[in-house]
Amino acid sequence: MQRGSFILGSFGLAGALISGSASAIFVDGHGYYSLRGETRTKPEYQAGSSTFQAVDQFFRLDTELRVNDKSSVFMEFKVFDDEREAFLGDKARPQPCPSGATPAAPGTDCVMEHQNSGEPRYQPYMPKVTKLYAKYAMDYCLLTAGRRGRQWGMGVLLDDGTRPFTTDASVFDGVTCDINIQKSQTLGFSVGYDKIAETGASILSSGVSADTYGPTNNGDDLDQFFLTIEYNDHRANAGKGFSKQIGIYFANVVGGDNNRTDLKVADLYLNFQMQDLVLQNEAVFRLGRSAAPSWSLLGGARTLDIDDKVANDLQSIALAGSIEYYLSRSGAYLGPKEYNQGNATSHSIFAGYAYAPGDADGYLPEYASADQPVSDRDKKVTAFAFHPNFKPALLLFNGRKKSDDLRVDGVFDPYRVMNATVFNAGYRYQSVENGNFEAKFVTAKLNESMSTAMQEAGRKGVGYNGDSLGFEVDLSYTRSLGKELEFGFAGAIGLPGTGWETGAESKTESSYLLQSHATFNF
Repeated sequence: MQRGSFILGSFGLAGALISGSASAIFVDGHGYYSLRGETRTKPEYQAGSSTFQAVDQFFRLDTELRVNDKSSVFMEFKVFDDEREAFLGDKARPQPCPSGATPAAPGTDCVMEHQNSGEPRYQPYMPKVTKLYAKYAMDYCLLTAGRRGRQWGMGVLLDDGTRPFTTDASVFDGVTCDINIQKSQTLGFSVGYDKIAETGASILSSGVSADTYGPTNNGDDLDQFFLTIEYNDHRANAGKGFSKQIGIYFANVVGGDNNRTDLKVADLYLNFQMQDLVLQNEAVFRLGRSAAPSWSLLGGARTLDIDDKVANDLQSIALAGSIEYYLSRSGAYLGPKEYNQGNATSHSIFAGYAYAPGDADGYLPEYASADQPVSDRDKKVTAFAFHPNFKPALLLFNGRKKSDDLRVDGVFDPYRVMNATVFNAGYRYQSVENGNFEAKFVTAKLNESMSTAMQEAGRKGVGYNGDSLGFEVDLSYTRSLGKELEFGFAGAIGLPGTGWETGAESKTESSYLLQSHATFNF
C-alpha cells in the first residue's frame, strides 16, 4: 500500500471508529504549494561554472485533529526528501532496456534512467510526516509532547521552517510546558525537555564503531533542558507609541561518556517598536565542551583514539540586528492582515547586520595521518553557523547544492552565514493594492581568511587571496491576491571580492540571478 493511501485511510478509519461513540474528532488543515523558477549565472562567482536553471517546488500541509477544546494532535506533511533539490521534472521513472541489451553489472537488471521524451513518467511523491505532536491545555500550562518545531527571534539559532522556500527546520523530540501570553498578560515563560539522541554512532575520525550503540548504552545519549522567558507588550500596547519584546532562550545539552557533551546556549532577543521605528537585535552566546564529531564542521577535531577523546572548547558569540524607519504610512487593512484587503501603504528605509565568528583551523586537516596522535587543529571551536533559513541576500550565503564543495570547516559555507560580517541597507515599499517592492544593497567579508603560511603550505579554499566577499544588489517585487495566492519576481547582481578566489590561479566572475515565484495557500 502506498504511504499516502495509508495515511488517508488511517484518518478515515479513526474518524469512523470515534464518530460511532459519543465523541467526534474535528479535522482542520492549512498549508501551501510553492514554485520558484531561477536562472543563475556563474554560481558562487566561479569562472567556468555553468549557468543554473531550474524550477524549485515546496509543499507543506499542517493538520490538526481536535478531540475537544483542550486536546489536539498536530501533524506536518511534506513530500520532498531534499528541498534544496526538489525540481519540476525531476526523478523520472526507470524504463527497461531494449531487448538484448547488456546490463552495466553482471546479475543486475538493465534499466534506463533517462526520461521518456515521448511518454514521460515520474516517480511518485511519497508523503512524509516531519512533525507529530499532541497538545493539552491545563489551567496553568499548555502541554506539548512529540516532535515539534521551535522558532525564536530573528532565526539566528532556531527557525521552525514553516515559511515558503525554507529548506530546513529546528525540530526536537520532547515535552514543553508553555505559559501563554494573553492580550492582558505581558510576561510568559516555558520549560521543556528534548531527547536529542537515544542511539548514537561512532565519534572516531575513522568512522569505525568502538561500542554498541542504542537504548542499552546511556553513554551515547544526548539530552537537552531548556527555558524561555519573554516579556511582550506588543498586543497590550497595540496602537500606542512604544512597545517592546524582550526574550531569552537558554538551553543545556548534556551527553554521556561516549560524546562527553556539556553545551550551554543563551539566545537574547530584543524587539522595540516605536511610532515610525522598529529595532531588532539577537545575540547568541555559546559555552561548553564536547567530543561529538559534528563540531569538526566548525573547525574542531574528531577523536582519533577512543582512549584519548577530544574535548572541543565551544565558546563563541554571534550577533544580528536590523533597523527600519517608516518614512510614511497611510490607509489601513480591512479585517485580518493575512487576507490582504484594504488600502494600507508604507514607505520605509532599513539596514541590517549579521556577525558570525570563524575558525581558521578549518583550513587544516584534522590529522596529517593516522599515525599522528595530535590534531593540527587546536580544538577551540570559535566558529558559529547561522540557521540555514537565515538569508541576508539572494546570492550571498544562498548557494545551490552543487556549490557545497566550496565549503571549508569553520571558514565558509555557501548556504549559511558562517565566519562572516554582513551589512545590508535598502528601501521598501508595501501596498495592499499595488504589491511590495524592495531594493537592497548587501556586502560581506570573511572574519578569518587564509594566512600566508597556509598558502605556502599548499592549502586552498575560499579566503585564499583575501577576505572580501564582494557586493550585491537585490531587487524584488511581490503581490498577493487575497489570502490564497502570492506571486513575485526578483533579480540580483553580484560583484565578487578577492575572498572567492580559492587558489593562486583561481578566477572569479560576476554573477546574475533572475527569479519568479508563486505560492498557493490553502
